Amino acid sequence: ILAPLPIGFAVFLVHLATIPITGTGINPARSLGAAIIFNEDKGWDDHWIFWVGPFIGAALAAFYHVAVIRAIPFKSK
Repeated sequence: ILAPLPIGFAVFLVHLATIPITGTGINPARSLGAAIIFNEDKGWDDHWIFWVGPFIGAALAAFYHVAVIRAIPFKSK
């Protein structure tokens, strides 16, 4: 029930902090379209984070699952 509040607040803070710097493209599809249409060198400077970031996050989550969660002993009744 309360999930929209922190999600909306996080999006608001990201926009508030980065609109003056980059114009805030936090949607990868919107940023890809703008980079293709704009098609200048600066349009692609920071676009790599949309493609590399999820892979790094998935690798960290997999490591956390294997190293931390599976290391916690499971107690059954």
